[in-house]
Amino acid sequence: MQRTIISLEPEERDWLVRRAQAEQVPQTEVVRRALRLYRERAETPGPQSFEELARLTSGIRQGEDGLIVQQRLRDEWSER
Repeated sequence: MQRTIISLEPEERDWLVRRAQAEQVPQTEVVRRALRLYRERAETPGPQSFEELARLTSGIRQGEDGLIVQQRLRDEWSER
């Protein structure tokens, strides 16, 4: 394992100290876990934001009034 020096803002450093104490692990372990989560998220294909999801799903129910469709679906559930 290689050593790396990083610079943190005081608030980030304070949070890191508190988090490590709460989890009863070294600060380096908290940083490794955070980096692992960041990598998983960055490498996972798919939409990353609400705006991208909205763009991808825009117009998938063309030709129908969304409010009417919503009411019809709710009526189906209330009949059960």
